[in-house]
Amino acid sequence: MPTAHSDSSHRSFFLRAAALALGMSAGLGAVPALAQQEPMQRRSAQPPLFSAPASNATAPAADINRDMRPALEAANLWLGLADVNRAQQSWQQAAPVFQRAISAQDWASSLESARSPLGKVKSRKTHDAVFTRSLPGQPDGEYVVIQYDTVFENKAEAQEMVTMVFGIDGRWRVAGYLVR
Repeated sequence: MPTAHSDSSHRSFFLRAAALALGMSAGLGAVPALAQQEPMQRRSAQPPLFSAPASNATAPAADINRDMRPALEAANLWLGLADVNRAQQSWQQAAPVFQRAISAQDWASSLESARSPLGKVKSRKTHDAVFTRSLPGQPDGEYVVIQYDTVFENKAEAQEMVTMVFGIDGRWRVAGYLVR
């Protein structure tokens, strides 16, 4: 059984992953991502695909039962657009922070270069989801960072990270995307 310390370490690691995605260039299929912490469910070990400075913030007690289903549903719909290479539509559906980070044309090019070598999605499973109210370098708000284990035609073990932000319009939108 995991200890409280190992769970805390895992949370910090996941938040570091989100913080790194904030600073990545869009040319590699990544745009700013955002995330603090609150597990959706008990998590298994996370592969070491990201690293960044630690954020030791914790979720307020009031957020322990935060319903992340709307964020997950919005992320899955958005990923569906990316899966069929509808870059323009995925850019239009993204959060303003995403749109400010990369133009629609550059996003289309980045999505094509990042995803076409991988082939079509064969399966995608939610690996982890973390709710947070703060991320390094981002205004306080409501964020959910979601990690997926994805199987593509040409890559059997890939990870995707989607960062969702709750907008002033009351909708969850993609603020960042990364595929490895």
